[in-house]
Parts: sequence; C-alpha cells; structure tokens
Amino acid sequence: MNAPDPVRLPSSYMQRLRSAGIEPGDGAEVQLSKSLLMLATGLVTVATMLWVAIYQLLGLKFSATLPFAFQLLLVGNMLLYFQTRHFGFFRVTQLGLFLFLPFVAHWAAGNVISSSGVILWSVLAPVGAMLSSGARQSLAWFVAWILLTSVSGAADYHYADPHLVQTSLVPLRVSLVFFALNFIAIVSIIYALLCFAVEQKRRIQIRLEQSREATDKLFGSLLL
Repeated sequence: MNAPDPVRLPSSYMQRLRSAGIEPGDGAEVQLSKSLLMLATGLVTVATMLWVAIYQLLGLKFSATLPFAFQLLLVGNMLLYFQTRHFGFFRVTQLGLFLFLPFVAHWAAGNVISSSGVILWSVLAPVGAMLSSGARQSLAWFVAWILLTSVSGAADYHYADPHLVQTSLVPLRVSLVFFALNFIAIVSIIYALLCFAVEQKRRIQIRLEQSREATDKLFGSLLL
C-alpha cells in the first residue's frame, strides 16, 4: 500500500489567508472566488493597520479611529464566516463594508480634501464583486458606487467652504500626502487582485487542457 501524499501546508500568511474557508468539495471557480475575497480582506486589513499607525505617530487620533473601526469590522466579519461557512452572506457583507465604510469616513471628515480621498477605497466593492461573483453580478455594486460618489461630490460642491479646509483636524499638507497614499494603495491592491485572478485562471485552464489530453489518450488507447 502506497503511503498517502503529505499535506502541503501554506508557507506564508497570504497563502494561509487565500486558502482559508475553502471546502474540499469546492470547484475551481468557487475556490478562486473565496481566495480573491480573502486576499482583498487581508490586503485592506494590512493597509488600514499602516494607516492607523501613521495617524497615531502624527498625533491624529480621531483620523485613526475610522480606519481602526474599518479593520475591526472586516476581521470580525471574516471570523464570523469561519464559524458559519456561509460564503454568500460573507461576500455580500464584506463587499458592503468595502463600499459604505469609505463613504462614512468621507462624510465624517467633511469633504474630499479633509478625508484625503478616502472614498477611493470604495472602488474595491464593484471590483471585488466582479472578481468574486462575475460581471453581471457586479453591475449593482457599480451603480451603487456611482450613486454614492455622485451624492458625495454634489454635497462637497454645495457645502464647499475654504474656511473648513483651514480649520480641519488634519493639516492640508498631511491630507494631500494621504490622498496620494490612498491612491497608490487602492490601485496596488486592485492590481494585485487582478494579477492573482489572471494567474489562477491560467492555471485552471492549463489543468483543464491537461485533463482533456489525458482523457483523449485514454480513449485512444481503448480504441486500439
């Protein structure tokens, strides 16, 4: 009797995160959807940890509160998923957090300058929906993002007051620096998710082709 193959344990935190929540009976597409959403959660959590640390170092405790709350909600929802194993609920609620919490932070800060463009993070909702559910299912998330962005932009325009920028809790130069950091971070996360999705789909396609070739060879040998 041959010895069973040893189980290969994930060698890094991100590998463990991507494989978390995957069931033995999950198909390739379901596994990829789960991995992408877990990877997005991990990357956003790491980014918010850095943001909280930077705000604390700068003495901006109020500004650090919302990223910390964002982090707690994301991790809490992920832990709930580990208990319930209800991926559909986890996907909707996690995407909802990606969508709404950046706007809450934006509204709490007052405007796009004071918030350092934090609403950029909400783009993860439609992108995450497309990667984990499909193009058609992501349409509603994209429409919701457009509506929330339009409402926020209209409110900023209507209530624009240069005096508010000058009296903001966050200095203008710090806000501009964080605007650039937010832009870099969100684009980097989306790029990483797209790279991972493309690579995994390529591997799935290779396995399908190998399986088809093996099947063709088997049928060919039976016909001889």
